Amino acid sequence: MGAESGPRSTNSNNTVSTTDAEVSFHGGRMMAATINRSSWLMLIPLLIMGAAHSGSNVAAAERIRTPPVARTIRVARGARSFNRVGDANKQAATIAVLKPIQTPLGKPKPGDWLDQHPDEPGQTFQEYVRARPATPTGRRTVIYVQPLGEFSEEQREIVALSAEYLSLYFGRPVKVLETLPPATVPASARRTHPQWKVKQILSTYVLEHVLKPRLPKDAAVYIAFTATDLWPGQGWNFVFGQASFRDRVGVWSMTRNGDPAESKESFRLCLRRTLKTATHETGHMFSIKHCTAYVCNMCGSNHLAESDRLPLHLCSECHAKICWAANVEPIARFRRLAEFCREHGLERERAYFVKAANLLCA
Repeated sequence: MGAESGPRSTNSNNTVSTTDAEVSFHGGRMMAATINRSSWLMLIPLLIMGAAHSGSNVAAAERIRTPPVARTIRVARGARSFNRVGDANKQAATIAVLKPIQTPLGKPKPGDWLDQHPDEPGQTFQEYVRARPATPTGRRTVIYVQPLGEFSEEQREIVALSAEYLSLYFGRPVKVLETLPPATVPASARRTHPQWKVKQILSTYVLEHVLKPRLPKDAAVYIAFTATDLWPGQGWNFVFGQASFRDRVGVWSMTRNGDPAESKESFRLCLRRTLKTATHETGHMFSIKHCTAYVCNMCGSNHLAESDRLPLHLCSECHAKICWAANVEPIARFRRLAEFCREHGLERERAYFVKAANLLCA
């Protein structure tokens, strides 16, 4: 098992992913001063299997009933078949049309993701298609959102809006499940950070013992949102989130995205950061690698300031990947995303989506 991009990353978007798409992290700085590549490789199996929590055999875990569906977000009329991917030639043609509004990534600043990971190869649309990626087609087409623990009214609204945005972004139905109570995660999978005194839950426990046993059969992905801080095991301070690509489950924390109750601008900032995390990481779960060509939502980032510089939209190459994988009509997708952004005060994002739709119409 190989590490795709190094030991860690620290933002609401970034990830450390294995090349065989089994596990992804984004967040937390190691307690230790450094960690080398070999020690990281030793850490990955521990985190996948949840051994940092206990020695139990997670493969033998009994299936648990999926919580009831609280809300279903259906795909807009005119959606194409979920049974197959799109037309690769048609999606490839959009890349050149949208190229005039793309911004080349440029030289990274000291401490940025590509400064720390200069050998990351990137991924063109054609490379993505040839790789036979995981796609939300066939029997697994639904995105499930699982609230976990306690939320403020504003945080709960952001979870609801994120679910709506995921449906527009990937062109798939989203089912928001009933919230699982805090007691779902036992005391043995919780801690108070020894220096910060922040309450945290063990992300590997959530993946293996909360989500995996409840995974619906028709799930393309099953994503938990929590307002509690996360940590993945010994040697780590925190992570923003973690995902197992192989098992189609992931968990992300909103706690470091800001306080949405502070002001309208704080709410929009928290929403923007949460939308970036949800779409970026779900993109990884559909086999999309970090973008290294353009300023793009699929770029890696090494800290929150770098993440905040990156846009919510995809570059033309990564946009083609999503539209092909989900068999989505590009112009309709842009228009729906623009309308969402207009409704929720995300003006920069709305302007890009409108411009992109107009270019494709022309």
